[in-house]
Amino acid sequence: MNLVGVLMSLVFIAIGLGLLYYARSVTAKAQRSLSWPEVEGAISHSAVLQQMQQTSSSNNAATYKADVTYRYKVQGRDYYSERITLADFSSSTGRAQGIVDRYPDGATVTVYYNPVDPSDAVLERGGTTGIGVLYLIGGIFAAAGILFLFASVTGRVHTS
Repeated sequence: MNLVGVLMSLVFIAIGLGLLYYARSVTAKAQRSLSWPEVEGAISHSAVLQQMQQTSSSNNAATYKADVTYRYKVQGRDYYSERITLADFSSSTGRAQGIVDRYPDGATVTVYYNPVDPSDAVLERGGTTGIGVLYLIGGIFAAAGILFLFASVTGRVHTS
């Protein structure tokens, strides 16, 4: 049995299970959001945000995000939010621009808010489209960890 391999396997399994747990909790919240109450709001800022990230080959890679801020009022109290869906991730310039086009500055919008915590709001209920990626990555990490654990315990992998 290879102790280093076993420990690395357990780390991979833990990361995978953590991602799967997070994806499941976001999926459950997205399902609950389908029954959240709605209120009228207004877009106060809308633009495509470009972020540069340095890759391992010292090249810069651009990621894009729809930078949308909106305001709304629940029971006489003012709130602000930036969340479009419950699973907002960086995206392509086309997707980010599409979101900005749907929610231009000054537009009146429907805001869906969590009745337990009105500061928790979205413009699009449900929104589990991006969660599939988390399930996939979590599953890959967990499966790789299990396979590596099996190989480490049976002696089929050697790290030296």
